[in-house]
Amino acid sequence: MSSNQSEMQPLESPWQRNLSQTFAIETWFKRGFAILGSIPILITLSIIVIFLLETLLFFQEVPLIQFLTDTEWTAWFSGPNAQYGIFVLASATFMVSAIAIITAIILGVLGAVYIAEYASPTFRRFLKPALEALSGIPTIVFGYFALLFVTPFLQTFIPELAAFNSLSAGIIVGILITPTISSLSEEALRNVPDEIRDGASALGFTKSETIIKILIPAAFPGIVAAITLALSRALGETMIVATAAGQNPNLTLNPFVPVSTMTAFIIQVSLGTLEFGSTVFKAVFTVGTVLFLITLALNTFGNWLTRRSEKEISGILSPESLEPETETRTAQEEIEFTKTLGERTKNMRSQLSPQPYRLWREDGFRLLSLVAAFTGIVVLLVLFFDLAQRGFPIDWQFLSSFASRKAEQSGILAPLMGTIWLFLLTAILMIPVGVGAAIYLEEYYPDNWLARIIEINIANLAAVPSIIYGLLGLELFVRFLKPVTAGPTILAAGLTLAVIVLPTLIITSRSALRDVSQEIRQGGSAVGMTKGQMLFYLVIPAALPGLVTGILLALSRSVGETAALIAVGAAAAVRFLPDLTSQYTALPVQIFYWLQQPDTEVQNNAASATIVLIVMVLSLNIAAVILRDFYRRQSN
Repeated sequence: MSSNQSEMQPLESPWQRNLSQTFAIETWFKRGFAILGSIPILITLSIIVIFLLETLLFFQEVPLIQFLTDTEWTAWFSGPNAQYGIFVLASATFMVSAIAIITAIILGVLGAVYIAEYASPTFRRFLKPALEALSGIPTIVFGYFALLFVTPFLQTFIPELAAFNSLSAGIIVGILITPTISSLSEEALRNVPDEIRDGASALGFTKSETIIKILIPAAFPGIVAAITLALSRALGETMIVATAAGQNPNLTLNPFVPVSTMTAFIIQVSLGTLEFGSTVFKAVFTVGTVLFLITLALNTFGNWLTRRSEKEISGILSPESLEPETETRTAQEEIEFTKTLGERTKNMRSQLSPQPYRLWREDGFRLLSLVAAFTGIVVLLVLFFDLAQRGFPIDWQFLSSFASRKAEQSGILAPLMGTIWLFLLTAILMIPVGVGAAIYLEEYYPDNWLARIIEINIANLAAVPSIIYGLLGLELFVRFLKPVTAGPTILAAGLTLAVIVLPTLIITSRSALRDVSQEIRQGGSAVGMTKGQMLFYLVIPAALPGLVTGILLALSRSVGETAALIAVGAAAAVRFLPDLTSQYTALPVQIFYWLQQPDTEVQNNAASATIVLIVMVLSLNIAAVILRDFYRRQSN
């Protein structure tokens, strides 16, 4: 009887079995993406917990009042001779940042004006990428340029300028952050509706008067946001100031003498043997905490201003906001309004008719904005010319030799292999985590207040100075995970670099996924695809150009990273081929150490290594553009 009953039970069809398997796989995919999406939160919590703990331990040894009132910073002294006046480091940091932000505001805002208001579309397509290329150059390259070119050039006009000084460092940091102000300010200006420009022209305003009196005030919140974000970048800059401003803590506002910023102090301590748990070790994290809080506040304020500016421009200045008023007029009122407007326009045009001095002022303003827009490109050309003079020729011996005490026999084999190791390891660790986290946050996570907090958190993580991540890697990967990483090794450095570039990759990947048309998703749902099938067969292939571009740009940043590698223990010189768990160095680190030597031949070696580094970074950027265009053609 039981056998007959079993025979009468319906069998599970292959379709049902496949559907059950599909839903099971879908569930596991979602859980996996959720784990990846939580990693940015874990990074933030790790920074907060580690830095806060070390800071509290520091203040158990050094009173807070001493930290705020000491007028010297001698943290490496022992006993009562040590002083921890944070204002010594803070004053140098803000002095360099002030010089940088003044330089960047002048060049960035005027450059944005030229790109947005004067440049032709064809010229704009060339000029914007050329300016943004400044941001892709490793900062150690700018440090080289500030030390070996800008300072000697300025000393011809300022004889009392020291070899290490705030002025050169501040100017070059300003050049570095100019693209940030230029790009965001240009976007803010272009968001102002054309009807505003047309109205100003109808009233007889010249182009420069329209820009100064109307467009810049209208775009002012966006410009302030750009300046705020650029200031945050300047405060956190490490390698330019450590290379060009010196490492001499000095409470002064004289930009002609050596100083030490907060980031330069961290680098200075990292160059020696840093004993875990010592007062100096805790002081490094305390300085890092101060820097982190300052940059976090600036980034949060800048991002808030950016969103507020976008809402104001779209909601207040849009022509649609004026339509209800015009629609309520009667025909007679419309005729009277037109007559009145015509009379006022005629009067205004007669009052504002272009006089010769106004035309000269217009030409002068246009020329000034043109010069500002091209300053960054000129700096790049001068940099490349100086590198070519010092660094060429590059022969096979230089590429295939280890570092040597004799400059003429020294090479970059070990740092080059270390850079390649770090590139591969960072890619392996970063790509699945970054893209997976972006997929979960963009495709699965609900759009609520918590999602907006996570988005702000990731944006802030992307703007955190890399030296902060270096300290995080020192504590987390070098110290706590030493049984896994074997201490200051390539594995620990690769994990640190992956954490640094992860927020940037998540942001670019989310943007690429967001750009995929909703019709594609709806089409997948219409034919019965699950969420996972729709992602893997439709959405990700459509978003591939943006994903590949984001990956390559993130990797190009990791190739040029210097400060974080020094913090996690990269060596000054390695005379063997490194492996995953051995001591190592990298090209940017080797360049930095060579720049510390006064020997001209050693500095020429630094120039040669810099050329190799720039070629690697530019190759990744060019590959990103080529692959993006290729995948777009394939998608079309």
